[in-house]
Amino acid sequence: MTHSTVTVQTTPESQPSTPNWMGEVAAFAQVLTQTGILTSMIERVRFARARMGTYELIDFVVVLIGYALSGEPTLQAFYERLLPFADEFMALFGRKRLPSRSALSRFLATLDQVSVENVRTLFQEDLLARKPFADPGEIRDRCGQSWLVADVDGTRKVARQRALPQTESLPAPHRRFDHVCAPGHQGRTRGEVVRTRTVVLPAHTHQFLGTFGGPGNGNYRGELLRAIQVLLGYGKQVGVPAQRIVIRLDGLYGNAAPLSDVLASGLGVIARHKDYHLLDLAVVQAVLATAPATTCTHPESQMTRTLFDCPAVPLSPAGPTVRLIVATHPATSEPPPLGSDAERRCTNSLSRLCPQARSAPKMSWISTYIAAPSRPSSRMKTASKMPIVGSRAPPGDRNVSRSWLSGSGI
Repeated sequence: MTHSTVTVQTTPESQPSTPNWMGEVAAFAQVLTQTGILTSMIERVRFARARMGTYELIDFVVVLIGYALSGEPTLQAFYERLLPFADEFMALFGRKRLPSRSALSRFLATLDQVSVENVRTLFQEDLLARKPFADPGEIRDRCGQSWLVADVDGTRKVARQRALPQTESLPAPHRRFDHVCAPGHQGRTRGEVVRTRTVVLPAHTHQFLGTFGGPGNGNYRGELLRAIQVLLGYGKQVGVPAQRIVIRLDGLYGNAAPLSDVLASGLGVIARHKDYHLLDLAVVQAVLATAPATTCTHPESQMTRTLFDCPAVPLSPAGPTVRLIVATHPATSEPPPLGSDAERRCTNSLSRLCPQARSAPKMSWISTYIAAPSRPSSRMKTASKMPIVGSRAPPGDRNVSRSWLSGSGI
């Protein structure tokens, strides 16, 4: 093949390259303009300040949108990449001047929650007003009943903290994110400064129906109540009744109070539970003393589990009746040293759950709930290989107790 001549031209002046995220920002700005969200935000969202200055609220909003789309680790890094193309960036949204970093900092320091909720409501109304998917999606249980499953999950992120100089000539150090972050629990490390974000996400369409943030570990119960209202509005818009919507929760919500809130709204729930006292109830002990309902083997990990089905267990003395599934699997880790605290805790737990387990091999117990007003249900079966909605326990080989809670009469 004959290669064409390649001409390389260079100049001594430095020419910054276009950021790789600029194309995504341009597409997002085009969508906001065509759908009218940008105009609605300018007309409907108001933020009164004592001194208005040069910029309007929409100028700061588009900067935050660009920062979120860019994936840059900090606002400083975002501004450094954006400054050579500031005019082009603001022109995408119909604006003329990029706010300075100091102006953005002052704006964020004075922004009130009312304005934030107005912006959130605007995007929520737009999401419910249009149907980007012909079908919201569903999952069917072994009885053929369809369910709309949504995840409500809180994630924690540690805030970056740079070292602040502390000398007699300087004022007392303070951090600007003290109002939005607080010490929280992040895995095995406690006391880290974190922020929690709760996300409402349908399992089929992956739409962000809502995001709610809070300092530290957040107000998980209040955010769950807000998520319930969002899902009720979404179900009404797409024509799915509340009785066919299932919320999947993790262990953060695994006690009676938040689960009762979900059940009171008429939604189904599948969640990991952490109230281990339910295992001491007489109705549960009676089921554990009988033969398991079924035994299943995970096709990948080859972990064998025995399942005990408790169709009617009171979630609390005055609360609703739920369905409890207790799953056990053989312990795969090495036994603790003789006489250790770990061994005593394991032995005591087994003795409390099942008296005849004193002479039986050590087992790792996993409790699984299906929380809903109790209704007649068929005996569990696995011949069809169709998984029950949300009741599959995760693989693991830890000896500590876990629990799961799930779905509405399935």
